Order: sequence, then structure tokens, then C-alpha cells
Amino acid sequence: MALLLAASGDVRGAFGLLVVTMIIDGTDGILARRVNVWEVLPRFDGASLDNAIDLLTYGYIPIFIMANERLLPHPFWALVPAAALLYAYGQVDMKTPDSFFLGFPSYWNIVALYMFWLEPAAPIAAAMVVVPAILTFIPTRYLYPSKNQILWRVTWPLVAVWLTLLLVMLGQPQPNPTLVLFSLYFPIYYVAASFWVDYRARRGTLPREPREPGRWRRFRILRRPFRRVRRRP
Repeated sequence: MALLLAASGDVRGAFGLLVVTMIIDGTDGILARRVNVWEVLPRFDGASLDNAIDLLTYGYIPIFIMANERLLPHPFWALVPAAALLYAYGQVDMKTPDSFFLGFPSYWNIVALYMFWLEPAAPIAAAMVVVPAILTFIPTRYLYPSKNQILWRVTWPLVAVWLTLLLVMLGQPQPNPTLVLFSLYFPIYYVAASFWVDYRARRGTLPREPREPGRWRRFRILRRPFRRVRRRP
């Protein structure tokens, strides 16, 4: 649907759906893990489905928007994020065993959204796709907000406010430039926090996460209706 809206010229509507997709993507895995969906549907691979959807909503649809709306110096520049995207999703270690992204986590939807709002000059627009593409090939840890407990007390409130701001601004024909600039606080925080986490991890001083984050213990009851009924012998 987002692709159809973008192709028809309703870019704000397309980005609105992509932001809603981000919200769903950030919560569906948590709920699935809480209720142990894999016990009910053992042959269903939610991770593969998630990757397929992410490839479109975080990657190819935003890249299409960048090229179709002429946000790039030339449409051929779209090959830069497309190549980085193929590399990222072709890696077996795209995510680390301790649940971090390895390399820039293909948030091309965010890059495209701020290109659309800020309308940067050609050199800056080129840098906005080249720099993340290069970071894709550098094995640096990036926060995975829906799985990491590291900094979650800060990250979750910040991301909630940020997503709300995005939806509010997408509902406006012309978003307030000051509000757009203010909303950059979260991308800046995310990159800075990720670099800090990677630095701590390389030094071996990153605190271990408990197997079950305390903030989800209260939701254990959600698992009960989904557990398999064991037959008595």
C-alpha cells in the first residue's frame, strides 16, 4: 500500500504507513516472544517473514521514494543504498548473538523521510546516502531497541515521543521546520548511543543483559493461553 501511495504521488501517506509499520515492527516480535508463538506454530518462521517485510518497508520502498521524488542528485544514486541493502540482508551475522545490529541497520526509511522534509542540496543529499552505505560495511554494533535492555529506560521514552512527532508532522501539509529539526534528536541519540555501546563492547565493559528483562515479567500471564495442552498418559 505504501508503494502504491508513493507511486501515485501521495508521499506523505506513504511515509505515514511506513512509520506505522515501524511501530508494528517494534512491538510484534516482543508480543510473539512473550506468548511463545513458536510453540503454537512450530513450523512458522516469523524471522523470515519479518526480514521480507523489513526489506521492503525499511529498504526498497524508501529507496524508490528517493529516486521517484528526485530527492537524490540523480536517480542512479539510488543504487548506493540498494547495494548496501543487498549486502546487509545477505550477511549471516547481520545481528549479533547479543541482539545488536552489526553495521548500519538499513534505516533508509528515516533517511528518505528527512530528505523529503529538509530538501537538502545535492552534495548533502549524496552524503546522506553514501555515509550510511559505508557504515553498512563497518562491523559496528547498533542498538536493537525492541530486544536490547541496554539503555532501554532512556531509549523507549525517546523513541515513543519521536514516533509521535513523526506522525503529527506527517499529518501536516507543511511541517514546522523547527519541529523537523527538533525531531532529529532521536537519530542523533541513536547513533551516539550505538557508538558508545560498541565502544564498551570492544573493551569488554558492556554489562550483561538478563535472560528475561524485568520490565516484561508482569506479562508472563500472557503466555498461558498459548501454551500447548499436554495430554495425560
